[in-house]
Amino acid sequence: MKYPPVRYDEYLQLDKILSAQKRLSEERGRPAHDEMLFIIIHQVYELWFKQILFEVDSILKIYRQVPVPEESMGQVVRGLHRVNEIFRILTIRALSLEGTVVA
Repeated sequence: MKYPPVRYDEYLQLDKILSAQKRLSEERGRPAHDEMLFIIIHQVYELWFKQILFEVDSILKIYRQVPVPEESMGQVVRGLHRVNEIFRILTIRALSLEGTVVA
């Protein structure tokens, strides 16, 4: 079965993602330059948290099987490594928020 080509921007729904940053400071007449960075970093955090939950749910699904399939342990280990790496990235990125002030 052949599927029609999918455009990158449509597949990722970039129109929705890129229009989701509303600077409240600007709407209130006191634009804060750092607010955009604050919003984007926190939205990215939420997406990473969603991925963490996805990985943990996948791991739990495997462990709920009786008996736990040995051939699934590679997937479990990869998922745990991925969660660990995401937390590492989030910790490093948190440092970029230092000194950010949103009025």
